[in-house]
Amino acid sequence: YRAINQLQSTPFTINSAVLNVMEHYWKYGLEVDGLVSSEDEPLPSKPTDIATNAESRKAWRRKAARQHFDNERKRSQRLHALRVLGLAKRFHGRKMYSPMSMDFRGRGYYAPHFLNQQGPSYVKSLFLFGDSVPMTEVGEKWLYIHLANCWGHDKLSYNDRIAWVERNTEILESIGRDPIECNEWTHAEDPWLFLAAANEFHLMRTTRNFHTSLPIGLDATNQGLQLYALALRDERSARATNCLPCDVPNDLYQEVANNTVSLIEKSSHQYAAGWLKFGLTRKACKRQTMTLPYGSTFFACKNYTAEWFYEQIKKGRKSPFGEETYKPCNWLAEQIWEAIGMSVQSARQGMKWLQDVAAICIDNDVVPQWTTPLGLPVRMHYEKQDHLNIKTNVFGVVRQTRIRRDSGDPSRRKSMNSMPPNWVHSLDGIGGLLGETINLALDQGVRHFMAVHDDYETHAPNVPILGGAARQATINIFSGNVLADTHREIQYLLPSGVDLPEPPPQGTLDVSKVKEALYYFS
Repeated sequence: YRAINQLQSTPFTINSAVLNVMEHYWKYGLEVDGLVSSEDEPLPSKPTDIATNAESRKAWRRKAARQHFDNERKRSQRLHALRVLGLAKRFHGRKMYSPMSMDFRGRGYYAPHFLNQQGPSYVKSLFLFGDSVPMTEVGEKWLYIHLANCWGHDKLSYNDRIAWVERNTEILESIGRDPIECNEWTHAEDPWLFLAAANEFHLMRTTRNFHTSLPIGLDATNQGLQLYALALRDERSARATNCLPCDVPNDLYQEVANNTVSLIEKSSHQYAAGWLKFGLTRKACKRQTMTLPYGSTFFACKNYTAEWFYEQIKKGRKSPFGEETYKPCNWLAEQIWEAIGMSVQSARQGMKWLQDVAAICIDNDVVPQWTTPLGLPVRMHYEKQDHLNIKTNVFGVVRQTRIRRDSGDPSRRKSMNSMPPNWVHSLDGIGGLLGETINLALDQGVRHFMAVHDDYETHAPNVPILGGAARQATINIFSGNVLADTHREIQYLLPSGVDLPEPPPQGTLDVSKVKEALYYFS
């Protein structure tokens, strides 16, 4: 309660500089990273021979259909942007607070619609803390690191990120002075957040006794995999996800891509040469890896692999397999799936055990439930669904609608699939790591927080305190055996004579080493 109430008690204001630029881009129909154009794109011009040339007519119809689809897709995004801009103007110049809701696992969500800190990046960039604090030398360094992160240099060392900003102070000043004239910020990986940071940088350099109000974030390296590594004391997975000291951040997605290439190079399969020629980047393996701790299956891995391949083809890359795509993508997915296991084996072991626990519970009419480290009770109940047909007579026309409703019977499949992600989220939420981090930071005088799940934010001068709190919270939670705690609680609920399998054995990882891990949250 203390943690979630502090999140709700943090005041915010609207970032005037970002709002002004956003309104300009909206007015002139310019698209930048999530902020779509305010008008539909026109259909392609009809060819002059459209009435007589069948091939020309077909080609035009295909292009027009694609544009129709794109315009239709953007209409909901356009309505969202209109509401965001309207609310931002309404609350401009005023302090505002965001009440929060918490789901049954303990994950916190800001309740207001549209103008929401957990929304798209362009919406998040509109928020400043409602209270400012004096900028310090340490705070300046964290503002520099934040700028480099938003540009896309989050895989560099901290010193290299700071050096990158120092080399680009002139362009940052230009963006801060006139972001409409100097639109270099649009090339950043996260342009709207970069714009907000560049404006703060400019104000800091031109204001005496500057007070900062920009939220600066510390982001976990695939927190789900981190938590499995810590729970099972898996040193290899912990190193891959930056839970251990290192000179530069480890890039788990690139490691999986490298492992995949190694597997392909050793293979004599008919598709191996084609994939080596096509080439694999970290993006080829990113979604498959990042979704693993949340219950992602090999089926999902195949889908994500195919989607990545089709995106590459749309960008103009030539397929080495001709018209054949299904089998080559499935074979590549097998290699990626094996490569993921090479880097994060603990996650697979933990997920398998949790799924087995859920199955035993449902088979014995027990609702899986456990308590988070901060004492939040989690009760995971999923029901099967049946169909109900509803017939209505509308002006003499009988219309039939089929709706789905809970049947009252527990769903074994849903419970097994949901147990791993729900258990992880109960550990990373307000009842776990996030709540413990905020409480520890509160004890050290930090009062302003913004949380987007595994992204913790505060004023730049307070970032080291928040980072230290996150590391100490990790040690507090994972010094014991959280899987064994779950085993003990659920075993107590089962009928006499029904025994759960023992959780996977812990490895040799020293959890206290996370205190020295510079890039655990970075």
